[in-house]
Amino acid sequence: MIQGASISLFVCVVEEGSFSAAARVLGVAPSSVARQIQQLESALGARLFQRTTRKQSLSEAGELYYHHAKRAAEELDAARSGIARMTGAPAGMLTVTVEPDLAVALISPLLPEFLRGHPEVKVKLLFSSPIADLVEGRIDLAIRMGQLKDSSLVARKLFDSHSQLYASPAYLKAQGTPAHPSDLAGHQCLSFRTSAGPSFWRFDTPDGPCDVPVSGPVQANGLAFLKALAVSGCGVVMMPEWAVREQLDNGSLVPLLAEFVSLPAGTPVSAVYAERRQLEPKTRAFVDFLTACLPKS
Repeated sequence: MIQGASISLFVCVVEEGSFSAAARVLGVAPSSVARQIQQLESALGARLFQRTTRKQSLSEAGELYYHHAKRAAEELDAARSGIARMTGAPAGMLTVTVEPDLAVALISPLLPEFLRGHPEVKVKLLFSSPIADLVEGRIDLAIRMGQLKDSSLVARKLFDSHSQLYASPAYLKAQGTPAHPSDLAGHQCLSFRTSAGPSFWRFDTPDGPCDVPVSGPVQANGLAFLKALAVSGCGVVMMPEWAVREQLDNGSLVPLLAEFVSLPAGTPVSAVYAERRQLEPKTRAFVDFLTACLPKS
């Protein structure tokens, strides 16, 4: 008899692209995945994968089996989720989409503790900057920065993200330290940009909000990349405080113009999920955990 676990494992191998990738997701040894696939092929009497030394692909039988197994795995997962809702025990695969910078700085340090406290939950993180469709993608939860625009979703604010200017001691020694936002016109500014056009940084000053045009050698849409450039002395960067805590602690970056608040003063970081009458225990447990562990500002 073919077990539901074997069906789910087969689907995982297909969607992850290899035995080793599926093993990492499932938290088992690649040899265990290979053995279970061999047992499944033996039970079916057909080879599901075409294997060479360089790649692995589905056979014709594998294509047919995947078409049906995918639906079966989804039904099994729905059944497990339904039972989990009845028992109140967090369990099953929790799929979370989150921007890479947020994942590395905020989620990865906390995830081991969450998994220790909820051993029946497995977490699948999707690192994606574009906003994913939670319903279409069968995603349980998104961690997003900014105001929620889709009214069909629910947002639970985790904390407010505050940005500030930073630079390396070496850069400031060579180029001087700005005393006012207007001084940034004479500095190399590393800008976070997702679209073309002029770049402005906005500050709250005694004379009111001030838009400062900035320019520099690099624009990018990755905080980690810009942070690395700032640490190496390439220029001044504006980014959230949570993204540079390690660099502030070791002195590789120092804050600038702290008396001038960058605008907007606070950007919400929220846990976002599809509107449901009853949130699944695995999702609720993770949201409650993040709310308790993350700083509120």
